[in-house]
Amino acid sequence: MSFREISEQVLAIPFVLILLSSIFITLKTRFIQLRMLPRMGKLFWDSIFGKHKTKDTQAIQSHKALFTAMSTTIGIGNIVGPVIAIKLGGPGALLLFLIAAFFGAATTFAEVTFALNYRKKLPDGSFMGGPMQYLKQELSPFFANIYAYAGAILLVVWTSNQSNTLADVLSSFHISKYITAVIMTIIVTFYLSGGIKRIGNLASKIVPFMFILYCSASLWILLVNAHKLPGVFKLMIDSVFSISAVTGATVGISLQRVLRWGLAKGTQITEAGVGTATIPHSQSSTTHAINQGILSMISVYSVGFICLLSGLVTLVTNTWQDPSINLGINMITRSFSMYFQSSAIILAGCAWLFALGTILGNAYNGSQCYLYITKNRWINTYYFLIAVAVFWGAILDVEFIWTITDFFIIPVALPNLIGLTILTIRRGNLLKIK
Repeated sequence: MSFREISEQVLAIPFVLILLSSIFITLKTRFIQLRMLPRMGKLFWDSIFGKHKTKDTQAIQSHKALFTAMSTTIGIGNIVGPVIAIKLGGPGALLLFLIAAFFGAATTFAEVTFALNYRKKLPDGSFMGGPMQYLKQELSPFFANIYAYAGAILLVVWTSNQSNTLADVLSSFHISKYITAVIMTIIVTFYLSGGIKRIGNLASKIVPFMFILYCSASLWILLVNAHKLPGVFKLMIDSVFSISAVTGATVGISLQRVLRWGLAKGTQITEAGVGTATIPHSQSSTTHAINQGILSMISVYSVGFICLLSGLVTLVTNTWQDPSINLGINMITRSFSMYFQSSAIILAGCAWLFALGTILGNAYNGSQCYLYITKNRWINTYYFLIAVAVFWGAILDVEFIWTITDFFIIPVALPNLIGLTILTIRRGNLLKIK
C-alpha cells in the first residue's frame, strides 16, 4: 500500500469531523459568513482608507493584520492545492474544497474573535495571541501545549511546501533549487528579524498585487472557455454524488477519496479551523474583536476564489487528465502555456510572491507557537528549523510533501476545534453582533 493510499484510508474521517464542526459554528452564528458581507466590505474600506492611528508601537492596523494572515493563506497552495485535489480525488474534490471554504469562513470568524478577546498584552506593547490563549484559559494548559507543539511543527512543514513548488517553477529557468533555498532563507530571516510590523508592511504591498496578477490571467482563460463551464460544473457535481468519479478512461475514484482530498486541501489552504490565522490577527490594533473577526473572513473568501479559478482552469483545459504532466504546478503551467506565451514568467512571478508571503507568514506564526512553548526563548533555533525546511522542501517529491502535510494538520486542528466548539457553547455571547 502506497503512502497516498494510507492517507486516503486514515484521513477522510478526521477531515469530515472538521467540516461538521465548521457547520455547527455556522449554525450557531446564523450563517454569519453571509449575513455580514456588507459590514465586511465597509470594515475593509474603512481600515484601508479611513483615518486611524494606533498608540501601540508594536501593534498593526486591522487591514495589515488581515493581509499578514492572508499572506499565509494566499500562497502557492492556492495554485497547487486544488489541482492536486482534482488529480488525486477527481473533479468533485473541487466542490468539496469550496464547501470546506464556505463553512470554514464562520470558523475563522469565531477563532479570530475569540483570539482577540483572550490575547495578552506584553510589556513591549505587542500581543501574545492565537488559539493557545483561549485554549489555556477556557480548557486547560494541556490543550494549549498540544496545539503549540503541533502548530510549531506544522508550520515548519508548511514552509517546505512553498519552497518545494517555488523551486519546481524556477528550475524551468535553470535556477538551482539550492540557490532558490538560499535566497528565500536570507529574505525570510531579514523580515522575521523586523517583527510583525515589517512583515505586515510587506504583506500589505504584495498581497493585493499577487492576487490581481494571478486572478486576471486565470479569468482570461475561463472567459475564453466560458462555453465549457456548464459541463465542468456538472462534472464536479456528478463526481461527488455518483458511485465513482471517472478520471481518465478507466480509473474510478471513491467518495472517500473525494472527501479526503477535497476537504483536506480546503482545510489546509484556508486554514479555517486550524487556528494559525488568528496569530497575526491578534496583533491588530483594533479594540473591537467582532469587527476583526468579520474582517478575517475576507481571507477565506479570497482563497476560495483563487482556488476555484485554479481548479476551473485545470478542468476546462483538461490538463488534469494528461498523464504526461507531473503532479503539481506543472499542470497549471501547461494550462497557462496554451493561452500565454510568457506563461512561465507569469507563474514564476506569482509563485515567487506567493511563496515569499506564505513562508514569512508561516515562519512568524510558527515562531509564536514556539515562543509559547519556550516562554519567549531560543527563537533562533526555530528560525534554523525554518531554514532547514526551505532547503529540504526544495528537493523532496511533490506528492510526498503535499500528502504528509495533511497528517500534521490533524493534531493542530482537532484541539482547536474542540476548544472552539466548547467556547461557542459557553461564551457564544462573544460572537453576537451588537
